[in-house]
Amino acid sequence: MSNVYLFSKLFTYLVLPPGIFIILFLVASFYAKRFRLFFLANAVIFYLLSNAYVADWLLKPLEEPFNQSITKAPVDAVIVLGGGHTQGVANLPLSSDAYKRMMWGLMVAKSNNVPLLFSGGGMQKEYLESDAFLDSLKELKLYLEIPTPTSKSLGSKEFSLHVEDKSLDTYQNAQFCKVAFEKAGLATPTIYLVTSAYHMRRSIRLYEHFGFNVIPAATNFKINHRVKDTWDYLPNAHSFYKSYIALHEYVGLLSLKLRGI
Repeated sequence: MSNVYLFSKLFTYLVLPPGIFIILFLVASFYAKRFRLFFLANAVIFYLLSNAYVADWLLKPLEEPFNQSITKAPVDAVIVLGGGHTQGVANLPLSSDAYKRMMWGLMVAKSNNVPLLFSGGGMQKEYLESDAFLDSLKELKLYLEIPTPTSKSLGSKEFSLHVEDKSLDTYQNAQFCKVAFEKAGLATPTIYLVTSAYHMRRSIRLYEHFGFNVIPAATNFKINHRVKDTWDYLPNAHSFYKSYIALHEYVGLLSLKLRGI
């Protein structure tokens, strides 16, 4: 690598957030007359959470158990959990996480010839996550000529598409999915559950709480299993984001434990 490239890369790591915040906290810890320990602690915490080694260490217990091939078994359906969307965009309105979940769910449902239920409403009442899912299906049909089947009964033993558009969180995903299956005459359905690998542990607990027999079909893995190098010790926003989603899941799992789920 040239010196210019190395300097440019180092400059990017240290000047862009969260690197600049770490530097500011460190400077404050040296020059501030009060709260020096507070500033130093913030610098250390920000550094650790934005370090690739720490981020992957936090994610590993969440992802590793589900980084494997799907267990083959007779199932009644595939449930895909939504993962965010963006209103008013020209194409691909589902977030990158949700789009991966949707595509993997379609592959699993089609290959097993079972119904697929996409679960996701959201706070944007004028454009729901389920609307983004349906628009994404239209794009697949338009650009790739992939036919989308008409919705039949969720209890039918053939590939069909369905949406649950009322849920606001994972608890309601499971709750409203159970209502949909009960209406189709399935009290204790066996499902392939499709969501991001880091989100699977919490999702399984909630779906089992509502009486589903769950077979995990994880996707959207966040840990890159490449060999890390020196650059991975430097703070970066992507690692900070991975630490955030891992901590969010641990808080979610703790809340389930406190609620007796």
